[in-house]
Amino acid sequence: MERTKRLIEAALFLAQEPVSAGELSEKLNLPLLEVERALRELLSEYEGRGIVLREVAGGYRFFTAPDLAPAVKEFVKERPVKLSRHLLEVLAIIAYNQPITRKEIAQIRGQNPDGAIRSLLEKGLIEVAGRAKGPGRPKLYRTTKEFLYHFRLASLADLPEIELEQEVKGG
Repeated sequence: MERTKRLIEAALFLAQEPVSAGELSEKLNLPLLEVERALRELLSEYEGRGIVLREVAGGYRFFTAPDLAPAVKEFVKERPVKLSRHLLEVLAIIAYNQPITRKEIAQIRGQNPDGAIRSLLEKGLIEVAGRAKGPGRPKLYRTTKEFLYHFRLASLADLPEIELEQEVKGG
């Protein structure tokens, strides 16, 4: 088991993106159950350390412990993707309503989302998920694995619950 854990650590260290248990099993030529057991142990062993192992975007990846990130940020050369409030609003609409058309986004937001959609596509946070079965067959948009990775979510089920407040105007 120690060799399995060492192999997994090395593979995850080298990987640029999250790696699934199935991919680790296949590429390292190890039984899936052994990989899954080793991952559970590694998740536990890395709790509270400077580097933590997290399950994100359907796979596993090492991250800097969140409480240490500010202290070591000078060592990071790449800058994270910056998202304006406008982009975040459109991205949230897509994330919670996917797959969704541009027109539906505009109806929810009350503004033209074309620029935001173009920017989110360029950043790899959303993708075209096909076409709707309606007049003109408009494109449907959904979030990507990069979206899950960016927000450190294992799956869409990890999106926080939203509460919609309704304003009641008296006459």
